[in-house]
Amino acid sequence: MIPLKVKEHLEEYINQEVYVQIAIIKGKEKIGTNSAITRYFKSNHFKDLCEGKPFDHFIEGLKNKCLGKLKNSPMRNKQTTDETILELQNKLNELSDDELDNTYWEIETGEFFSSNQIKELEINRNDLVDKLNISKNEDKVIQTILDFCKNYEKLCQQKYPEAPLPLEILKSTN
Repeated sequence: MIPLKVKEHLEEYINQEVYVQIAIIKGKEKIGTNSAITRYFKSNHFKDLCEGKPFDHFIEGLKNKCLGKLKNSPMRNKQTTDETILELQNKLNELSDDELDNTYWEIETGEFFSSNQIKELEINRNDLVDKLNISKNEDKVIQTILDFCKNYEKLCQQKYPEAPLPLEILKSTN
């Protein structure tokens, strides 16, 4: 199972990216939110999202941080007081070589992943790609995009209650 901290991190990233792109379109073209979403569908950003690229970049980053690459690292036994390095050293010293080859480190959240969890991320990516297939059901895609934007506005209200929200989606749905 994918750690909750990582799920939230990835969702927040995607929600923010979508929100910002739609807000830019809305501001530049002086149009309503629904029109901005429709225009967003024609953007390269939406094309990349539909291809699952945010997940692909995240997964590639994980695969580049396989602990197996550090088996012979001199850092493995180096004295340090850095908590992050100490946690990494503990993993390097407690896992077998086979386990190291199947352990990946997500630096942003500090979580460790297995190959099975990466496969789960790939399934989530495929689900997103399917959900954003505009030729299947445009209304469903619009609702998915609106949900991303709503979730981002909810997060902003929690973290930055005084910040203006250019799409004002929560105001229009409450």
